[in-house]
Amino acid sequence: MSSLPSDISSLLIPMQGRPWLIPNIVVAEIIPLRQPDRPGHGPEWLLGWLSWRDQNIPLLSFEKLNESGQITIGQDARIAVLNTVAGKSTFYAVIVQGIPRMMKVAKDDPVEEPVDTGPAEAMYIQVGGDLAVIPDLDAIEGAVAGLRDGA
Repeated sequence: MSSLPSDISSLLIPMQGRPWLIPNIVVAEIIPLRQPDRPGHGPEWLLGWLSWRDQNIPLLSFEKLNESGQITIGQDARIAVLNTVAGKSTFYAVIVQGIPRMMKVAKDDPVEEPVDTGPAEAMYIQVGGDLAVIPDLDAIEGAVAGLRDGA
C-alpha cells in the first residue's frame, strides 16, 4: 500500500506580485531572459513565441493573464519553461523575476489565506513565513491551449 509523500519538493518563484509556490516537477528549465522570436499577435498576455529545444512555445505574462498588473521585466528577470500538468499542450514559458528557491513543503505546512484570487490563481498561502500564491495551472494551460502557433 503506497502513501502520499510527506514532503513535496517545491519551488518558490519570484514573480511581480507574490511569489508562486509550485511543485518543482512543473518547471522544465529556467533560461536567461530573451526577446521572443516572434512577438505575439493575439491576447495581451501573449508576449510571443520562443524557440526552445526545437519547439515553438508561447511566452506569456502571468500578470496580464491574471489581470493583476502590468508586464514588468525586472533586472533579475528570467524565463521559466513549464511542463503542462493537464496535457492540453506540451510546454509554455512565463516571465519570472529571479531565480527560484527550492523548498520542501510538508503537506500540513501551507496555511490558506483568505485573499481574493485572480482568474489564474488557485489560492494564497502562508508557507515558511512567506505569503505565496499557488497559480491555477489548469486555467493557465486552458488559455495556452486556446492559442494556435502562428508558425
